[in-house]
Amino acid sequence: MVTFDAIRYKEIERAVYSKTAESYSKYGGAIFESMASPLLKGANLKSGYRVLDVACGIGIPSLDAARSVLPGGSVVGIDLAPGMVEFARKRASDIGLPNMEFQEGDAEKLPFSEASFNVVLCHLGLIHFTDRLQALREMFRVLRKGGLLAISVWSTLERTLVIGIVSKAVAELWPGAVVPGAPSWFDLGGEGILERFLSDAGFKSIQIKRYDFPLKVDDSEAYWKTVLGVSGRLQMLLSNIPPDVAREIEARARTEAEKYRKGAFLLIPCEEVVAWGKKEA
Repeated sequence: MVTFDAIRYKEIERAVYSKTAESYSKYGGAIFESMASPLLKGANLKSGYRVLDVACGIGIPSLDAARSVLPGGSVVGIDLAPGMVEFARKRASDIGLPNMEFQEGDAEKLPFSEASFNVVLCHLGLIHFTDRLQALREMFRVLRKGGLLAISVWSTLERTLVIGIVSKAVAELWPGAVVPGAPSWFDLGGEGILERFLSDAGFKSIQIKRYDFPLKVDDSEAYWKTVLGVSGRLQMLLSNIPPDVAREIEARARTEAEKYRKGAFLLIPCEEVVAWGKKEA
């Protein structure tokens, strides 16, 4: 049986998401910007705030946050993948945001002093970490007293079929890809799970809400391109398994996606869980 290796997992995450930053932006940028809106709204950012965005990826929601804290505020985005960091820096430069910086780093060992930030953001990033509780404790540590964490995760497989369809196909057709102990997209989506993690990390006044962001695409080909484009892990898997199995995974996923046709387009369920928690003063 293959055992989970956290160090190797991080090495792969760093490599595959560095290589796929451009496709992530092309196929997922607008989608993830939209999904970040409830998290940002609940963060109640103000002028002068210092904000940290953990697992910032291509700068979602870092760049919108940077606009919200002007004048006088600043945002730091941190991500494990250097390719994502470079892509985010270019986006910030192109926009001309003077109060935005990005750096490479591990969420489980944040390179910041205690009480450095008014708000910490983490949009769909926690599911990638090997030690979720340690990452949350680090976010708690770098928050100032009275500060707020705003965080989002994918819901359960059944409620997040936009990626659940592919996950199910992979598990059925190439079960070796499912390693016991490895992080899963859906680990934190069940009722009460994220709230317990936040509480164990020290957060108080926790609020949890669920939001629907169904994926609307013309057909199963567009669905497949979108899911493949945003997932470096899926791209890596399909390039390293027998081609016939990779083709069958695609065929099965596309067939399943067609079940969600609504007239001229597909509308595939996608639910995210958003939470806010405070560090008491």
